[in-house]
Amino acid sequence: MYRYLKFSLAPAAFLLLASCAGNSSGNVRRDFDAGLYGSSYEKLTALGRKDGRNEHLYLLERGVVSLALERPADAVRDLRLARDRLDDLSGTDYGGWLRSVMLDDRQLAFQGADYEHVLVRAMLALADLADGNSEDAGAYALQVASCQRELIESFRARDGSLPKSAYSQVAFGSYLKAIIDEEALKFDLAKIQFEKVKSIEPRFSPIDSDIERVTSGHHSKKGNGVVHVLALVGSGPFRVEVDERVTRESLAIAHHIWAGSRGRAVIPNISRVKIPAVAVYEDNPTEVRVAVDGGSPGATALLADIEALALEEFETIREHIVARAFLRRAFKIAATQLAIEAANKDNDRREEYSDGDALRDLGISAAGLLWSALEGADLRCWSLLPASFQALRIELPEGEHSLSLRAGKNGAPAAAVREIKVRVKDGYNTYIVAIFPSADGAACVLSSDTVEELPPPAAPPASP
Repeated sequence: MYRYLKFSLAPAAFLLLASCAGNSSGNVRRDFDAGLYGSSYEKLTALGRKDGRNEHLYLLERGVVSLALERPADAVRDLRLARDRLDDLSGTDYGGWLRSVMLDDRQLAFQGADYEHVLVRAMLALADLADGNSEDAGAYALQVASCQRELIESFRARDGSLPKSAYSQVAFGSYLKAIIDEEALKFDLAKIQFEKVKSIEPRFSPIDSDIERVTSGHHSKKGNGVVHVLALVGSGPFRVEVDERVTRESLAIAHHIWAGSRGRAVIPNISRVKIPAVAVYEDNPTEVRVAVDGGSPGATALLADIEALALEEFETIREHIVARAFLRRAFKIAATQLAIEAANKDNDRREEYSDGDALRDLGISAAGLLWSALEGADLRCWSLLPASFQALRIELPEGEHSLSLRAGKNGAPAAAVREIKVRVKDGYNTYIVAIFPSADGAACVLSSDTVEELPPPAAPPASP
């Protein structure tokens, strides 16, 4: 069973101010939810310049904001830079590691959770599709699965097993690759990817008709094209600090690491430590409802549950997180005790112990307690990820069409509504990226082929 916390949007806004990234970016989330995308972009740019060590975190956030600003090419640039930085950092921040031992994991450069490493590839594919670049989008979509495989294989337990093999796969990448291959009339390849979607996410209700369609070897009826609504629904998971009990399993992991580094397994008795836990919003929208040319609406279907991915990852590695925090606390206790012992060596030789010595020892102990008290959980995260990726396929006659999109919650429409005019081409895909972070807040919609709204005709000059 998952260990997690649920928050409504109101108190969560406060929590984000004090949590995600511990990096002063909580107000970015607030601006984003209010539709102040330009302000979010400027703040993230300033934060990246101020904190170069974590610039890639702000690039991840800015990539989502750029999509909301209808600048997909900028989103691709930022997300690609962030991806490359995350890949380069994996296990190489030795200076940060030493600082993290001395204080906490906030001293490390942002490493990113496993699901964030995977989803940056999905977001790159999405941004490229919005920019009309299906070739690069297809390559990024394939990276989603390959990245997840690499992460699973890179983490081995003491017995040689792969704990991360329990991770759920991400169907969104396979789906994007399938619809790209289908448009290119590569039906055999599309079928392979659609079948992967079915095996990963059987809750995606249209998948049987998708497989049937590509098996019969057609993209759409003659004279029709396809609109793919690719939706980022809800506000994604974030982190909060909790006091976690040290379990037998985490203690065994800690003993193993301690013994390997010190040659013996004698460590202090510690019952609780501070760690980052995953929290999710309880009032997110559950789908995006779409009406075409005033007709009956359809609704997007779930392709990737990001909340579940984050919670699953936390549960898989929780004991290791606890063990790291335990060892860090043990190091501080041991270092404090060694300092007291070193200070008392002269007393042992003199075989006397004065009141001043007692006060000195008390001061060292107090400093050690303060050292431990300054420790905090690493709450940095990619806060602008959605709660889920969803999709809806709509086959339409060639020409211009008006789409109305609004957030929904369990089938009931909510307040946020966005309209867009798109151009449909015979035998081709048109991609719509819809971002609905809340049921009744700001939202944005962009398309790979938007019909530009013409300005109204100028009024005729007044008669003399």
